[in-house]
Amino acid sequence: MKDQSLPIHPYGWNELAQLYSPALSSSAQNKQLLRWIRNHPQLSDELAREGWVKGTRRLTSMQVRIIVAYLGEP
Repeated sequence: MKDQSLPIHPYGWNELAQLYSPALSSSAQNKQLLRWIRNHPQLSDELAREGWVKGTRRLTSMQVRIIVAYLGEP
């Protein structure tokens, strides 16, 4: 168990993708995060309601909170 949870604040897409897949290349990290979002229709729908679209470079605090709720903490 981690001592500290992920701080919820705005993240760059690349920044959050790197936290979830640190062993992958930058390109693979971005694709993996997108794949996880696309494979969870409810997650994708919730993010869309908060203004997320494919290609978004900056995630709001609410969007990060939604991603963490579905995927767990990185």
